[in-house]
Amino acid sequence: MQWVPSHYQATHDMSALPFHYDELCQVVKVTPTISGNQMRLKLTNRFGRHVLLFDDVQVASTPHFTAAQQITSHYQPQIIIPEHSVIRTDPVTFPIKVGQPVYIKMIANHPQEYVDFASTYQTTLTNAALSRQSDFIPPLTERWRNRKGWFSLESLEVSSSINPVYVEITGDSLVESGMVVAELIRNFNQSNPNQLCWLQTGISGNQLCHDAPMEEPLYETFGRSLLKRLQKSTLRPNMTIAIIGTNDLILPFYSKTMAEQNVTPQEIISGYQELAAICRARQSKVLTTTIAPFRLFDLPDPLPAEQIITSQRRTINAWLRQRSWIVDGARQLRDAHDNLLTKYDFGDHLHWSPAGGQEIAKLLIPQVKNWLNEKKNSR
Repeated sequence: MQWVPSHYQATHDMSALPFHYDELCQVVKVTPTISGNQMRLKLTNRFGRHVLLFDDVQVASTPHFTAAQQITSHYQPQIIIPEHSVIRTDPVTFPIKVGQPVYIKMIANHPQEYVDFASTYQTTLTNAALSRQSDFIPPLTERWRNRKGWFSLESLEVSSSINPVYVEITGDSLVESGMVVAELIRNFNQSNPNQLCWLQTGISGNQLCHDAPMEEPLYETFGRSLLKRLQKSTLRPNMTIAIIGTNDLILPFYSKTMAEQNVTPQEIISGYQELAAICRARQSKVLTTTIAPFRLFDLPDPLPAEQIITSQRRTINAWLRQRSWIVDGARQLRDAHDNLLTKYDFGDHLHWSPAGGQEIAKLLIPQVKNWLNEKKNSR
């Protein structure tokens, strides 16, 4: 038996914009991909400058926490996460089944600063709600246009004899929003249950080639470049799915630091080449997509900045379409004028709606299944 992530979504560094609460009650729904009869949680305080204390942590099969079970650390109900660290809780006997949601409640009765953060918009598989009162269980809502965030909970692990395939899906907010991830996990939970562990590591604002600019607190939360993150990662997935590149085109028109970098289409193309090389070096099959169309402003005609970005995007996509490890998401989501189709638009002309995420997932699913069959036949 070994401990396997049945749900994994990496927490990221929000220390530039920390959250301060006098009290906290958070509820997080996760949907397992690996079954088991014993479970534990992986809790993080990697980026925190102070110890985190949770007075009560529970797991249940319903959002009302009827018949909930206590989660402990070192057999104590109060869970302590030292600064700049990660812990795993004590194991508990609790049935975890593929596709059946699990609900986790974490309570703190005292003022704290929270900076290890994860979020989603697509709520069918993962959802969260926060309350500033420790004695009030916040209800989960299904509105996919609202961000649902939580702190410190990175993974639910199960004790299992299964040796699953690990797939990391990484990149920017197009991953973190959950629109693509939810459809992928839903599909493979049905067609290939207990076979895949999905490692979600997308960061809103992330770039392929360059680290986040440091000129504004919001920008600082965008993290190190995907290339650096993969180089330093301790994860060793069998496959890496990356959705990235949009922010490399956008940020030079907002950030003085990025404008001075003078990022060219050729540099971004070189970044994709390096991405493929990094994945090969860690023996991970790489899969990514062309950059879908987007608009920065809700105006009838594109402004000069948008015209420049569109030209750069088309140059990059022309190169990407020649690679065997690319699916053509841009072509799937665009209209006859090379704009993002309304039904696939989140509403900001940049991010994808659930329908848009489903379309990208439809392109990725056959590629993943073919690769799984190849792996099976090569054994």
